[in-house]
Amino acid sequence: MEFVTSRLRLREFVEGDYEALRDMDGRPEMHTYEREHPSEADTRNSLTEYIKNQLEAPRTTYRFAITIPPQNDVRGLLKLSRQWEAIREWEVGWAIHPDEWGRGVATEAALKVMDWAFTELDIHRIVAFCHADNTASVRVMEKLGMHQDGRLRETRWLRGQWWDEYVYSVLEREWKNSANGVGS
Repeated sequence: MEFVTSRLRLREFVEGDYEALRDMDGRPEMHTYEREHPSEADTRNSLTEYIKNQLEAPRTTYRFAITIPPQNDVRGLLKLSRQWEAIREWEVGWAIHPDEWGRGVATEAALKVMDWAFTELDIHRIVAFCHADNTASVRVMEKLGMHQDGRLRETRWLRGQWWDEYVYSVLEREWKNSANGVGS
């Protein structure tokens, strides 16, 4: 499975993506608001899981390597996963290489996948979470037409302390009626 936008190619992960993922994981700034710095084994295990998810039937998790043609190196990743089947809720998340920050990569990739998801997966709502201090991710969620549902108090344990996080969402009807929505 693959998606193409005006600037990006989103494709499924392959074994050859390890070095690019390791490069991203090795950047301290990638872990300001998320998990602690992963080991090489953690990165390898993550890639193995990404590839394994591609074999699920039915799929409940999609992970895409974000590339910027003509290069095929991973410049980020986008994840879409089912959170709560009974209410048809899925979660979207992203991690972008620091060299690509501020260039709209997360927004462009998420718009493409969310549009596909609302069209093809019978989704009622898509949610996203971020560390309460992560203003860049908040901006992305707002550009995606998501609305803040709330602030979850002390739900992230990071570097020896608890942190708050925001939850944002967009409903299928909102998406279809927005400028971002189906076919835009």
